[in-house]
Amino acid sequence: MPKVNENYSMQYTCYISIGSNLGDRVINCEKAMKKLESFATILSTSSFYETEPWGYEDNQHYINAVLKLETPLSSYDFLYELKMIEISMGRLKKQREVVYESRIIDLDILFFDDIIIHNEKLIIPHPKLHDRQYVLIPFVEIEPNFICPSTNKRIIDLFRQCKDLSRVFLYTH
Repeated sequence: MPKVNENYSMQYTCYISIGSNLGDRVINCEKAMKKLESFATILSTSSFYETEPWGYEDNQHYINAVLKLETPLSSYDFLYELKMIEISMGRLKKQREVVYESRIIDLDILFFDDIIIHNEKLIIPHPKLHDRQYVLIPFVEIEPNFICPSTNKRIIDLFRQCKDLSRVFLYTH
């Protein structure tokens, strides 16, 4: 658990995507969201969406959502905590040659304040968010006019320009 100074007033606003396609997908996402509350405040949550796997073939569809959070953690500490949630929920380390695969939980930082980071440990904004309807559709739901710091475009405009043809449905179970 990260050490957060109780008197520390700096708060960062960040957006993450959350997804699952193994087991009870909704419960997996809800459990991860509960764990997030130990180091972040959830400000808003999109609806859940059922989506086709992106980048690989699989019979199991995903449940995806986008969350707006506030945290006192640095971007690197925040990433560490997301990875700890994934590990605690049973996400296995992927095989080197495998790019995408089924997962019990997937937590990705989309934006962290308006910072841009690009190194071996962390890339913000998320490099593939412009290509993924399953991220853009729920993001548009909660904050369509958010400006991407790397493109200076609104999320709604990135969605309109997205060439991804994968199907994304509002989850209504």
